[in-house]
Amino acid sequence: MSNRAAQTCHLFVTGGVASSLGKGLTASSLGRLLKARGLRVTMQKLDPYLNVDPGTMNPFQHGEVFVT
Repeated sequence: MSNRAAQTCHLFVTGGVASSLGKGLTASSLGRLLKARGLRVTMQKLDPYLNVDPGTMNPFQHGEVFVT
């Protein structure tokens, strides 16, 4: 085991409403590549709305539209 302290690196993937699928694919691909290099990866999704509950918004306003 190495005596070096563990480094923490934060990687943010951002984008507009139209690229919601692209952000997920990009983030998961980067996570997989980093894991393949032996790094520990933790994914976290957040909705950066200040003082607004995205659960009460119109889905078209925040890009969470799913067609089934």
